[in-house]
Amino acid sequence: MAENENFSKDNNTENILTENTENTASAENTQAEAKADKHLITLHLSHKNGSKTLHLKKGHLIAASVAALLVLGGGAYAGVSYLQTQNRLSNSQQQLAEMEKENRKLTQRTEILENENEEYTQHINEIQMKTEELENKMTELENTKQSLAEEINNMSGSTTSTTTTESTEEAAASNDTASAEADLSTACLSILENGNTSQSGEKTFTTIVTTSYNKATSLSAQLDRMNVMLDLTGASFVDVATNVTETLAQYSNVPMGYPVEDYVMSTEFNPDGDPTISDGRVHKGVDLSTRSQIVPISATAAGTVVEATYHDDYGYYVKIDHGNGFTTLYAHNSENLVEVGDTVKKGDVIAMTGSTGMSTGIHCHYEIQLNGIYQNPKDYE
Repeated sequence: MAENENFSKDNNTENILTENTENTASAENTQAEAKADKHLITLHLSHKNGSKTLHLKKGHLIAASVAALLVLGGGAYAGVSYLQTQNRLSNSQQQLAEMEKENRKLTQRTEILENENEEYTQHINEIQMKTEELENKMTELENTKQSLAEEINNMSGSTTSTTTTESTEEAAASNDTASAEADLSTACLSILENGNTSQSGEKTFTTIVTTSYNKATSLSAQLDRMNVMLDLTGASFVDVATNVTETLAQYSNVPMGYPVEDYVMSTEFNPDGDPTISDGRVHKGVDLSTRSQIVPISATAAGTVVEATYHDDYGYYVKIDHGNGFTTLYAHNSENLVEVGDTVKKGDVIAMTGSTGMSTGIHCHYEIQLNGIYQNPKDYE
């Protein structure tokens, strides 16, 4: 009985141990399965000193995935931002280039407008100067017409008084002279009257004082009209002055033209020493250069030689009195061909050009005086 009980106890003990072993194995398997659940990837690294096991859990993998997504997302965002920035920069550069181009256009336009304004100002000044010059010439013409009319009337009166004191034969000749001079008077007065008619009435031109530069079309039209009026008035003045001068030159001893042919006017008339005229020195006549050629000098009107000699300044010169208040002088001659007291006609050769006296080249210095007042030879062309 005791043995049976002992055997029964041993069996129970073995069963208990077996169950414990099985439970332990089951627990180890359960623990291993739990560990297997916790470690998604297990890496075994072997080296000479031993081995090492690395376990990658799901959390690690999830974290790595999230990190990778963050990196990729950040890179994509950075790339998109970079492209957008590049596009904005490119657009800004294009806008800047367009603005610079527009600025250059505005600068060029400004320069053009400034140049146009300068041209307008210069044109206005020229028109004002021409207008003032024309007004002065018209005033001189009016004075000349009045003096011519007085002279013509005096000529007619002197002719009438002379014919009453002459003999019968002389009276007949004087009547012919009086008739010719009366015809001259009528012709001159007719020219003066026609000239007066063409110049009568109110002035159709005025001095431009202020014009807005931004009204280019209006300014251009005004300048065109002013030019036309100046041309018409100047042409009328020239026609009247030419007719009067030619008529007087035909019947009287008025100097007309220049004493030499094929000349170059090297120094102009400048009695006041205007620095803007020729060399700016006082010059009471004109210098007619003959290009180093010695050529004949002709009288510009009929008259009597009153001086034909040498002067330190003029060199050899000839002076002619034309008997109507006019005198002419021809200087720096190489040779005088007339003497004091000689009577000459218009076109007679009186000397040869030269460079005597205070002269720097072969030329003819030509002067005109009217009642002792120096005249511009250009007005007697």
